[in-house]
Amino acid sequence: MGTPYSAILTLMVTAGVINIIMGIYVLSNRSKQAMARTFIAMCFLSAIYVFGSALELSAGTLKEVKFWITVEYFGMPFLPPVSLMLIMHFLGLERFLTWRMRYLMYLMPLITLLLVITNDLHHFYYRSIELQTSADMHKVELNAGPWYIIQGGYTFGCMIGGVVLLSLYWNRMRSSYRLQHITMFIGLLLPIIGDFLYLGNLTPAGIDPIPVVMAITAALYMWGLVSKGMLNVAPVARDTLFESMNDAVLVLDRSNRLVDFNPAAAEILPELTTSALGQAIEPLLGLHTDLSALDFDTEAGEDIPRIYDEVHWTVNEQSYYYQIRSSFIRKKGGPETSKLIVMIDITERVRLQEQLRVLAYHDGLTGIFNRLHFIHLSEALLHQAAEQEEPLALMLFDIDHFKQINDAYGHDMGDRALLHVVDVCRQLLRPEDVFGRYGGEEFVVAMPGLSREEAMAAAQRIRSEIAAQSMAAAGSGPPLSVTASFGVAMAGMSCKEAGGGINQLLKAADNALYEAKNSGRNTVRLADMEPTKQALLR
Repeated sequence: MGTPYSAILTLMVTAGVINIIMGIYVLSNRSKQAMARTFIAMCFLSAIYVFGSALELSAGTLKEVKFWITVEYFGMPFLPPVSLMLIMHFLGLERFLTWRMRYLMYLMPLITLLLVITNDLHHFYYRSIELQTSADMHKVELNAGPWYIIQGGYTFGCMIGGVVLLSLYWNRMRSSYRLQHITMFIGLLLPIIGDFLYLGNLTPAGIDPIPVVMAITAALYMWGLVSKGMLNVAPVARDTLFESMNDAVLVLDRSNRLVDFNPAAAEILPELTTSALGQAIEPLLGLHTDLSALDFDTEAGEDIPRIYDEVHWTVNEQSYYYQIRSSFIRKKGGPETSKLIVMIDITERVRLQEQLRVLAYHDGLTGIFNRLHFIHLSEALLHQAAEQEEPLALMLFDIDHFKQINDAYGHDMGDRALLHVVDVCRQLLRPEDVFGRYGGEEFVVAMPGLSREEAMAAAQRIRSEIAAQSMAAAGSGPPLSVTASFGVAMAGMSCKEAGGGINQLLKAADNALYEAKNSGRNTVRLADMEPTKQALLR
């Protein structure tokens, strides 16, 4: 071998080594790759072709040259159809790769291999193979036979077909996959150019440039494989549906590394960019939600999706809620290849449910507890007071002459009067007091731990403050004064009315309220006391 071949042989060997490394890498992770078998085949077939070419170039006799040419053909004729299959996987066209279609695509290379092995018997592939030697180099003269031309046409057909498919699908490819697309395109275009140069006798010393070109294409594929997860999913297989889905979709490999995402996912995960492909998904999710609520480590063979409901999510300090579904993607009859994470926005549903929960327990106008929930809470307070032998006071009051306010000023002013009274009460009530709207203009308060005197004093403070704080009238009218009448009942009193449950206590307070109204309104009365012992508070 002469010195001029040293650089070329180095590039050939480099290409072969890279292909073997890629093949082993994908083989060891084959369960994570959607088109692993095709890519592995391409890597090892390329390595056979490249090493065979290198050894042919370094051969010293015609017998050695013929032997290594035969070795080359265990790889070279299979590469064009395998490359085309790889592109079809990449573009999501694997549904066309039926077993019958695969057999047909391999038929031509198999015939070529048999003809090369037996060429000395018929010279149908090479009419002749001659070795021309000189002092520092040798050159192999190959005279093509009929089948060589047929095989060449098939080779160019497969490679140009791949270029056409990549070109047709260019506009369907998302920008985040342009680099992978370009890698596939260059991986086909460079060998085509090299073949044309070789057939046109435009290469130095007539050397086949394809093994040298494969050093470049192998490096490109290695970059796409390791850094961009090129083989994890067929991006165009998502078609328009994947792109237009309102739900966010993330595709992960078996190690939870990001393989693909749709535009909806990029909206809720602003950090999703092309550079995020191939990276672990957990750090990205951790920026927006509590990862302890999620577990994407689904066991192999588990076909039932995992569903995480009402996952709290934050984006730019805004809160959202998502239902997150995690499931496997598997080929028909094959192993799991990827994970599919679907994030469904249920923010409106959660907020509506929260509103319904609020309405179930609270009054729609004033926001305080409604009658049903107040009775439920006060029953619990009454039971607790009885167990702990502590007092419980119940205060029932309503707005005086409320109907006149509605008739004179309208229902809007009536609603404002209700809100005004609620605001005054909230300023004076304790956190442990339970405040509710009993109905219409009537309100009720359960006050645990207050004695009779303390309860009467609390009622008096609220009554006085309501009367003291005038409410602005609509327009330019004078301020409107509002008053209220109060009835107070005590749990544990010796009276008959207060001896039963909360309903009996409410009845006692209602009787006291009735007495307050009959006494001129804007007063406080204590349930079931003799009139001479009642304090008239104005």
